[in-house]
Amino acid sequence: MALDLRGRSPLHLASANGYVEMVNILLSANPDACLIRDEDGRTPLHLAVMKGEVEVTRMLVGARPQVTRYKLDQGETILHSAVKQNRLGALKLLVELAGEVEFVNSKDDYGNTVLHTATALKQYETAKYLVERPEMEINAVNENGFTALDIIQHMPRDLKGMEIRESLVKAGALSSRNIPALPGKGHLLMGESGITMVIENPQLSPPAAADLTEAKAPTPLRGREKKIRENKKEWTKKKLDALMVAATLIAGMAFQAAVNPPGGVWDEEKDAGEGKKMLAGTSIMAHNNPRRYRRFMASNTVSFVASLSIVFLVVSGVPLVKTRILMWLLMIIMWITLTFMALTYMFSILAIAPTNDDTEAMLLGHKVPDITYVVGVSLLLWFSLSAFVALVHIIRFFIWCVCKVGKAIIYCFRIR
Repeated sequence: MALDLRGRSPLHLASANGYVEMVNILLSANPDACLIRDEDGRTPLHLAVMKGEVEVTRMLVGARPQVTRYKLDQGETILHSAVKQNRLGALKLLVELAGEVEFVNSKDDYGNTVLHTATALKQYETAKYLVERPEMEINAVNENGFTALDIIQHMPRDLKGMEIRESLVKAGALSSRNIPALPGKGHLLMGESGITMVIENPQLSPPAAADLTEAKAPTPLRGREKKIRENKKEWTKKKLDALMVAATLIAGMAFQAAVNPPGGVWDEEKDAGEGKKMLAGTSIMAHNNPRRYRRFMASNTVSFVASLSIVFLVVSGVPLVKTRILMWLLMIIMWITLTFMALTYMFSILAIAPTNDDTEAMLLGHKVPDITYVVGVSLLLWFSLSAFVALVHIIRFFIWCVCKVGKAIIYCFRIR
């Protein structure tokens, strides 16, 4: 049978793409084709399971049941592949078609069963399904001496982790340190539900506290979690860099507007009458319209200080509780900065804009909207957009808080 550069047969490609009719034709011509491995050691069944093609999986297992026993590198079974790709439908089918106790509890080279893997990946539905299967040894121990309960207890806590832990405890799961040893017999496992079983491993001993600190998840899964953390850090770094650039530009604009206000400054000293003098270098706007000048400077100063605050927080790296809190704080400060920058723009335009009559004269008599009206409508649209975005974020935050608190309360009552 012809193979491509990656060692894959036509059955590999048909299985991966879910072509049921083509798979049926190829199996009729050569049932042994489902036993061929590609350069990665994967059979057509592996590709079908990883893609979640349940019907193709059924056909391949029916053609050659022994293909379910083929292992990949690091001793991973077809069940491990289904769990790693979060294909619960394919996992259920495999357990139903070839659900022997030995097969369901197969371990990889690190001693991890599919329950260890599902727990480490925090796949609640998969873990719940596995602990409900009578074939599943829920207290199996991996090479690090961890049960599934050990893994979830030594991972960062969140709602999924709490739900998985609750399912494990209800099913009778134990920590390896709570498993009493039976000399020459292994470990007797007895949980709250009265389930008992024996793991044939007379030399097994509970892990030391140092081991629990050193390894908090199955070894082959650490790389994936590390990659997720690195991607999150990279995204946060890019967002902080963007905020830093924007805040620096706004601070520069605000500083320039303060030292060179709209309308300019007096070139030389002039007598304003009534004993008042217009000093060189002072704002013309401050003399002609003091009230508007005060509003302009107030808005500009708030924008300047807020943008400097963003630069200060990013540069100093304030150690807040979570990165998410820092991002929320910076986002709120940026909203304040942009809002007052818009107000500064409005006061600047109103200060230098001509009156309505002058505007009509400059435009050769063509009637145009008053500049005050244009600026007012523009700012109204801006404030409306800002308020809408802020409202959406507030609603999302409120829903998130309610869900967190509600699930935590339910969990506490269940534990009691």
